[in-house]
Amino acid sequence: MRRLVFGDPASKTALEAILHPLIREQSKARIAAARQPYVLVVVPLLLETGAYRELINRVLVVDCSEEQQIARAMQRSRLTADEVRAIMATQLPRRERLARADDVLHNDGDIAAMRRQVGALHDKVSRALPPVLTPARIRISINP
Repeated sequence: MRRLVFGDPASKTALEAILHPLIREQSKARIAAARQPYVLVVVPLLLETGAYRELINRVLVVDCSEEQQIARAMQRSRLTADEVRAIMATQLPRRERLARADDVLHNDGDIAAMRRQVGALHDKVSRALPPVLTPARIRISINP
């Protein structure tokens, strides 16, 4: 399926036309049902589609070098470097994603570095919330 979608633009467009409205509706429902002080909406193609802008207040980009992105995708999805690069070519360039981000987490380091960044971002977001909604304390856990 991946090879078909990324090898044929018409197939990709057809698949997106089926999936994206369903995913957006599910996202809206989950946001509406959330009772947490804030919600993270994870959308891999957020900036490419522009379809979620009305649902979000800020854009968070988790970034790493392109070399690391390729290596991780190869390991996770058992793709070749060329296949990963072909997928990346359909996405916004890294430079543009970073320019459009309100917040960036740098994912080139170890898990401890990421935990510190997530904690700092959580504190920043929590301070910006209305006092009634600010949680007394939230423990942040990141699974490697």
